[in-house]
Amino acid sequence: MEMTSRREYNKQQCQVRILKASRQLFRAKGFEQTTMEDVALHAEVSKATLYNYFTNKDSLLLGIAEAALDEIRQLVAEELQDEQSAVQKLRRVMQTFVLDLARYLALCRKTTYLNSFEGSELYRTRLEMLEILRALVLEGQAQGTLRSDIGAQDIVDLLMGVYFTTQFQWQEIEAYAQEECLEKLNRLLDLALAGVRTV
Repeated sequence: MEMTSRREYNKQQCQVRILKASRQLFRAKGFEQTTMEDVALHAEVSKATLYNYFTNKDSLLLGIAEAALDEIRQLVAEELQDEQSAVQKLRRVMQTFVLDLARYLALCRKTTYLNSFEGSELYRTRLEMLEILRALVLEGQAQGTLRSDIGAQDIVDLLMGVYFTTQFQWQEIEAYAQEECLEKLNRLLDLALAGVRTV
């Protein structure tokens, strides 16, 4: 039993290392220019090990997107567990999405493009992102801090509009200091949420 747990832990750590190496390379060299051999070398694993986890670069991209969503779910379930305000939870989730975007802009733009097509393997990650936001919006409506006369999906669309603005309108987002990015995002969120908040 303990041996199985240790083996599983080692597999998870190897996968984390591969995904981290992939993100670093995709950011530094670009997605198209990075090879699977580059990833294996950077992650310090054999090519056979890499292919055992990920069959191609698209599967790496999917793994990166899923890992990012897992981090958001963990944030909501653990770090924000004691936060009473769903609006504050939404703000923290949006901050996490945008700070990640600021570090990996080109990669996030590619992921956003690919996950907009229903036939793409990444489409599911878009739906999961929307579901995370929708659950928090519904929580806010149940608390009475978000207007219930506005459809939850409309509020989610509003939040996604903020996300797309940061992704495609903020041309220098990669150069922003974290504090500057959060300050600008919070101003935009204040404006966006002004019409849907009850308090």
